[in-house]
Amino acid sequence: MKILMLYIRDQGGHGTVVRNLKKELEKRGHQVDLLSREDHFKVYSFSPIVIREAVGKIEKRYDIIYTHDWSLALSLLFPLPMCWKKHYCLFHGHQPNKLRFLQSIIGKCMGKKLFVVGDTLKERFPKSTLVYNGVDFDTFKDLKKKRKYLGWIKRDYDLITEEEVRALGKEMELPVLLADHIPYEKMNEFYNKCKVFVSYPPDYTGFNLAWIEAMAAGVPEVIGNENGIGVDNAVKNYKDFTWKKNVDKLLEVWNGR
Repeated sequence: MKILMLYIRDQGGHGTVVRNLKKELEKRGHQVDLLSREDHFKVYSFSPIVIREAVGKIEKRYDIIYTHDWSLALSLLFPLPMCWKKHYCLFHGHQPNKLRFLQSIIGKCMGKKLFVVGDTLKERFPKSTLVYNGVDFDTFKDLKKKRKYLGWIKRDYDLITEEEVRALGKEMELPVLLADHIPYEKMNEFYNKCKVFVSYPPDYTGFNLAWIEAMAAGVPEVIGNENGIGVDNAVKNYKDFTWKKNVDKLLEVWNGR
């Protein structure tokens, strides 16, 4: 199959997901092209006209068009649905602000053509297909190095602040190591320096890949909350979260369309 994935930006969770999906799908002989609203089109806000016009010019080349956000899906749904038979969408999390009602409308419109990454999203959109995110175990692994830090990824939306992280590090007698715009390919090195990793995602989080990556990298202690997939669930099941299982489910739905 020829697959086009539309997503928001290369940096962050969306970019990580689409790159891993592309890698797994291409292993199986499928062709995958990626288009980012911000990195390809240089559009940094909701812009349905730009996306709709761009897709309209190329959609005939593809068997599947996979949008990664309700706003991108909306661009292909209104004012009239385009490429409906081949259009599927993935929700990475709950819309956190007053636009949440629009996400609800798009989710209901997509119906069985919607994929979601977490249990709370599945509860909210019962017709959707649940596809947990995965981790690349070739990239994230234990390098058997000495660990001495309390690690934290600096993200504006995290529920724990840098001051609180430093206070926790002082309490645990561990120096704090911050990941601040570290390239994806260097994140395994970061995790391998951590004796403890902490991440407190907000309640609108769909999954939270950082927990799984840290565990795959062999971090002995991971501290978090029950948002997203929940740190307890991650600890028990992290080896089961694979891109292979994700793509298996995608292909099952796409081939049965």
